[in-house]
Amino acid sequence: MDETEVFWNRQIGIFKTSYINTIIILFNLICFAINFVSGDSLIESFEQRSDYVLAGVQYYRLITSMFLHADLEHLFNNMLILFFVGANVEHDIGHFPYLILYFLSGLGGNLTSVAYDFLHMEFIPSIGASGAVFGIIGAVIIIVIHGRKNLKKGSNLLIRLALMVMLSVYSGFTAANVDNAAHIGGLLCGVIITFLITIISKKEYTMEEWL
Repeated sequence: MDETEVFWNRQIGIFKTSYINTIIILFNLICFAINFVSGDSLIESFEQRSDYVLAGVQYYRLITSMFLHADLEHLFNNMLILFFVGANVEHDIGHFPYLILYFLSGLGGNLTSVAYDFLHMEFIPSIGASGAVFGIIGAVIIIVIHGRKNLKKGSNLLIRLALMVMLSVYSGFTAANVDNAAHIGGLLCGVIITFLITIISKKEYTMEEWL
């Protein structure tokens, strides 16, 4: 069995056991289907509204908006990253820590968005799992840095990761209708939360699934 086959067999095993990530993806898909059938009623009722949050009402929008997407492309892009990257992060840090990471990164991203809207006095509704997804990317940064000693000699994983982060942030700033504040907030939350999880739980990362 060659290295490529070993890698994909390992990945399949990770996908099968990363049930928190799978549940999150399925819930996003279900919410999208319900919203599509109902004519955007979920978006109208549960999108992130900084003006409402700052007024002290409907705080639940900070959470509910994380599971709503504007169209198939928006949904597909977020779920694709979750499927491939999220599963590996859950495998590395554990099921419950991953759940905490996802929700706190999404919440942190939305709170950063609220702060940005307040500073600029622009209250534009937003939706999407991007804050949480960027939190997952932030988690990978800590996992790779902490486990870099176990990378194979000559591995370019650190370079690929740096490029992925830079391209993800850059694409947000160059695309229209993107909540960049939520992206940056989610990324920073992911880095901080995963760092704390790693230190507190004394995690050791073999890096086998990232090679």
